[in-house]
Amino acid sequence: MLLNAVGGSGHGPLACDTLPSKRRVFRGARMDAMLTITGVAEIVLNVRDLPKMREFYKEVLGFKLLSEACHETGPEPDAHGDPTIAFLTIKGVDTPLGRHGHPQLLALIDFQRHVFAKGRFDGHEPTRSTLNHLAFEIPPESYETHKERLEAFGLRPRPVTFPAMTARALFFEDPEQNVLELICYAGSTADLAAPTGHVTSED
Repeated sequence: MLLNAVGGSGHGPLACDTLPSKRRVFRGARMDAMLTITGVAEIVLNVRDLPKMREFYKEVLGFKLLSEACHETGPEPDAHGDPTIAFLTIKGVDTPLGRHGHPQLLALIDFQRHVFAKGRFDGHEPTRSTLNHLAFEIPPESYETHKERLEAFGLRPRPVTFPAMTARALFFEDPEQNVLELICYAGSTADLAAPTGHVTSED
């Protein structure tokens, strides 16, 4: 199940790419009907160094390794190969998926070796990626502890406040220069006071 979620043979034509009318896609369904999205099931990152990135997210953010496998030559896993994909648990969730073995996941794919990724990407350059950053919510009471912990890892977190959303955050980078954000509710005026030298931003 997890492999199919990030694998496949590549992006083929979607129904909305090929059909001249959206109404043909929905076959008479009401176009103004609002369907429900339960939440985010997975975040998937292409990585250059899978072991290093896996250990970073385990050690720094505390994500638990759910599973990993080698799919270098085909959909059947190679039991003796080095992993080309790893799934880490961000958080268990009380949803139909979550109750049946699929928590919120961060998937890391070695894009140079993974059978469903190699050949689809011609490089790995975060500054030219469509990904701006990843944000993870943390408990408000853990903000300072997270900040100290990130500083202990030498990650130089940058505090930013978001008064319009009553939130404050810490920005830092993973080993492959993906920008990460830890964000929480900021219930007091003191929490929303941006530290000297840092920008208060709504971006």
